[in-house]
Amino acid sequence: MYELLKRIFPKRLWQRLPERHRNAIRSRLNHRALVLRAVESNTSDLQMLREQLSRVETLTQDLNVMNARLVESNTSDLQMLSERVSRVETVTQDLNVMNARLLELRQIVGAQLDRIPELRQQLLSVRNTEEYLRAAQEPEPLVSVRIATYNHRQLLFERALPSVFQQTHTNFEIIVVGDGCDDDTAERFRDLGDPRVRFVNLPHRGVYPETPKQRWMVAGTPAMNLGAQMARGQWIAPLDDDDEFAPNHIELLLATALQGQYEMVYGKLRAVHPPPAEPKEVGVYPPIHGEFGFQGAMYMSALRFFEYEPRAWTLDEPGDWNLGRRMLEAGVRIGWVPQVVTTIFPAGPTP
Repeated sequence: MYELLKRIFPKRLWQRLPERHRNAIRSRLNHRALVLRAVESNTSDLQMLREQLSRVETLTQDLNVMNARLVESNTSDLQMLSERVSRVETVTQDLNVMNARLLELRQIVGAQLDRIPELRQQLLSVRNTEEYLRAAQEPEPLVSVRIATYNHRQLLFERALPSVFQQTHTNFEIIVVGDGCDDDTAERFRDLGDPRVRFVNLPHRGVYPETPKQRWMVAGTPAMNLGAQMARGQWIAPLDDDDEFAPNHIELLLATALQGQYEMVYGKLRAVHPPPAEPKEVGVYPPIHGEFGFQGAMYMSALRFFEYEPRAWTLDEPGDWNLGRRMLEAGVRIGWVPQVVTTIFPAGPTP
């Protein structure tokens, strides 16, 4: 500012000016200097702003290009997704049709395996036989306890057999059929030497499905059917080789059957699963899938033509329920005891 004053006002002239004029000049020059600096600063800011706006415009263009590509990509992805959904819907419809046909085929196969009309005719015929009438009237009949086994000698001799020996109804026989046992089960029975007990071992194990669950459904079928055919008693009480009867199992079921003129009678099961599961009671009336087991049942020997079906797995049914259902559908007179008569130890399918 002082350099400017020197150029405008010589020193002598400046000194001659009144003080108030000099102050006014100084003030105006200071103001102009401030304005000039502000203009210079704003000019720099404007330049920076222009540069920033230019970069924003460039970014906006890039974003527009990317957005256009993204829209194009999303459209393509949506089209592909739509096509896949359409294919899934088509496959689902095909599967539903196949499932309906499979269900229809299973019903046809089931009807062939069940032979309900034939069983119903046999049931009507057997009711007039001497064997049937004797079972319905004998107050202290011989009861055949049928056990199928496969290499379970320890549980068989420590749990199943002792529970039969402890029955309050003492007129019984025990028929044990080995499903091709290859351990020392036969030797154990020879050592037992009890005339009430008979043991027969099949020459080889039954032919079962490879799938563990399907094999579990029908394992032991040949041995169970042979044991029923070997029964000499008027009643058959099935038992698995790892389960145990309640002490009054036979007495209670037999009394209920004779009093109600039932052809098959069953009670509740106490199922003891591996820890940490708690024991639970199984059984309802009338019998339904999952709430019935022949370990808790007894039926007339005259009904031994009702056999376990080795192909029950094709109907997705365990052998016990398949046999019980066929008895129910054929018209067998079924009684019920709402008490636990057997303790079972379910193991389920094993590889």
